[in-house]
Amino acid sequence: MANIRPEEQIQVMVVDDEPLLRFHLQKMLQDLWQDVDHIIAVGSGVEAINIASEIDIHTVFMDIKMPGLSGIETAKKLRESGFQGNLVFVTAYDEHAIAAFEQEALDYLLKPVTEKRLYECIQRLQRRSQTTVKYELDAQQLHQLLPHTLNSSLQWVNASRGDTIHVIQVSKISCFIAEDKYTTVVTEEGEYLIKKSIKQLMDELNSNEFWRIHRSALVQVSHIQCVNKDDSGNLTVSLKGIQKALPVSRSNMHLFKQM
Repeated sequence: MANIRPEEQIQVMVVDDEPLLRFHLQKMLQDLWQDVDHIIAVGSGVEAINIASEIDIHTVFMDIKMPGLSGIETAKKLRESGFQGNLVFVTAYDEHAIAAFEQEALDYLLKPVTEKRLYECIQRLQRRSQTTVKYELDAQQLHQLLPHTLNSSLQWVNASRGDTIHVIQVSKISCFIAEDKYTTVVTEEGEYLIKKSIKQLMDELNSNEFWRIHRSALVQVSHIQCVNKDDSGNLTVSLKGIQKALPVSRSNMHLFKQM
């Protein structure tokens, strides 16, 4: 653990536009990083830049996909303004990893962040505090640091029910159904709404885990209970714990061809 003198206070900032995720990361940092004196949580890149110009921030934990200024854009502006603190990016996507490290990021955490992975990051930050040597990562180290993130798929979604945002693990989602301007997220606990289209979801989900059975429906294969065929040869999919049956388009019937 780093030897921090009393006057060298560690102030950390969490930047995420999702209040629930912001609070969750803030709480984990409080529990795991005993040396931290103050954790500031903000919801936008603009707020982060303003605070960093007034307060000496030791480390910024930054979401990448945010409205307005993205995390990468915010990081660039912070570096241009002379910010010398540590940058740690927190995101559900892996395609920004190289851009993140171009901003001299110390780490790159994939959501949902586990306590084990966050603690590893904190240990890395503590080791850096003990040395004045600049911490740099080459391409090989980057791949070692991200063994599970490259080519990974969407792990969670933020979905609404009424005025409440719910963070739902993708593994618990039975299906996605496109309806007008929204897509319904169906789980055994209930239904929620997101604004992503079926096409967008297809690009982000693991194609071995989610099958598009109809132009307006994606189902999680492991949640399929059975597939029924009527007298006309039409197929419908029944999902575990879900009462509604979903039709299979003729162009996608090959997915259920007997092996």
